[in-house]
Amino acid sequence: MKILTILLDKQLTPTQSEAILQARNKIQQELISWRQTQFVVCPLLKPYIGAVDPYFPEKEKLMLPSSFDRHLHEGLGLTSLAAIEYQLREGQAYDALEDVREKIKIFNANLVFKKANVFGQRANTRAQQFLSQLAVDKVSGAEKYRVARQALIRLGLSELDASLQELHDDQLYGKDTSRPARLGDSKKEDPWFWTVGRPSGLTPKEQTGWSLECESLYINSSYLMHFSQQWTVSNIFVTVLPFTMLMKRKKF
Repeated sequence: MKILTILLDKQLTPTQSEAILQARNKIQQELISWRQTQFVVCPLLKPYIGAVDPYFPEKEKLMLPSSFDRHLHEGLGLTSLAAIEYQLREGQAYDALEDVREKIKIFNANLVFKKANVFGQRANTRAQQFLSQLAVDKVSGAEKYRVARQALIRLGLSELDASLQELHDDQLYGKDTSRPARLGDSKKEDPWFWTVGRPSGLTPKEQTGWSLECESLYINSSYLMHFSQQWTVSNIFVTVLPFTMLMKRKKF
């Protein structure tokens, strides 16, 4: 779906146009099959759902329970399905927050590495382009969370819920726990989503330990130094780090 959107913003070649046509045909058939199943399970939805648009099937909504106001759920036979969707959306929201945290850690690690090791206009330009993409990735992760949270609100989640709060782009940051604490760090508070799922009653030291234990990315300076003996620093930044990011769970 995202690839379709990207391609539609550009001048298409005949091959790309044909690929989009085939993708749309596939989406259309899958939606028709989905609607048939949907009408068997929830026949009262038929008046609310029209035919699948053959020209832009990617814009069709699945019409899940979160697409309808809560007061309509019982009358449309959606009550049990709404409860299931709520559970799935809740998991989706927490997964999205974890993804946001990981992307912030990746951005922080690369920013620190750039400041310490990348020199020269060309290398800095390439490094900055890479950082810009990482910044976009943070916003993309946040948007996935917002979609899940909005669906949860329509399914009954309170907008004042402390665990799944509103997330703004200016909150997409966090302290770098991989380096020693600096003067004034204790006065800086991380945004609310860094403590979601953290046990209550922890001492400051235990909180730090919890954060470190949850780290999904850790780049050891000796590991980078090993490669720097063979490659230039700019090559490490652009080539090695993207690979290490894929190994999120591995600690070097």
